[in-house]
Amino acid sequence: MNQQLLGKEEWFKKKLRNDFLIFDKGEFPAFTNTGYDSVLFGIINSAYIKKNNLDSFFKALEPFINFDDGKNKFVIDSKRTEEIKESLSDDRILSGLTVFELNPKETSHLEFLEGMGAVIPQEVMNNSIPILGEKAIKLNNWNEYIKGKYDITISNGLMDENSGIRYNNHSAVFSAFELYTIFANITKKNGFSFHSNGSQISSLYETYFQFIGFKVIEYFRNSDGQFNFTMIMKKINEQVSDYNRFFYTYTELKRRWPTRYGN
Repeated sequence: MNQQLLGKEEWFKKKLRNDFLIFDKGEFPAFTNTGYDSVLFGIINSAYIKKNNLDSFFKALEPFINFDDGKNKFVIDSKRTEEIKESLSDDRILSGLTVFELNPKETSHLEFLEGMGAVIPQEVMNNSIPILGEKAIKLNNWNEYIKGKYDITISNGLMDENSGIRYNNHSAVFSAFELYTIFANITKKNGFSFHSNGSQISSLYETYFQFIGFKVIEYFRNSDGQFNFTMIMKKINEQVSDYNRFFYTYTELKRRWPTRYGN
């Protein structure tokens, strides 16, 4: 192996955080030119992790890793979007993996993942699960809408002040954490859950996530802006929580940290 390739591989390994390659903010390859791009790259990365094949992840990215003289370090040329997309697509690393999103904003990212082999449930493509109103999905009825568990679960802009399941007089924080509990229930053990662009996304809530079986893997700013963060979590057990367990846990944590868990 030549010295240049060795340098790239060493840089790649040092750049990984918990096996995830995290770009500087705003530098993710623009696979769809939407707010999903940081999530898409993370999903692809997670598939290489699940299949214990980070070596192939490096091989797919290696042609786009160049030494930047001005920065005096290796960087990935994220502007070569189509070439990166083609190189990653060749592996079809998502083959056989199920990907679930609640309330997708559009479908181009789902079609992109399908093209890499992902299995997308029909209710996701149809966007047929309500998140508002009397029949909105919540912990008392989630298994009426969702029958399976998935390798990868995602949300984009859902854990937000202005969206999510809002009923009775519950706060946005309460509603978001009820949603997180649903996501924990439907994510397979050792699967990954990704959440972007929401005001209730923070590593500060790590204690809560542990109670529902999630471990926070990474939390990072994916672009400039008020809510432009992404959080990656891993489901570490078979925990399934009902509303009573959720309410007790949330209420107890709110008692300990009232400013963190809202009104």
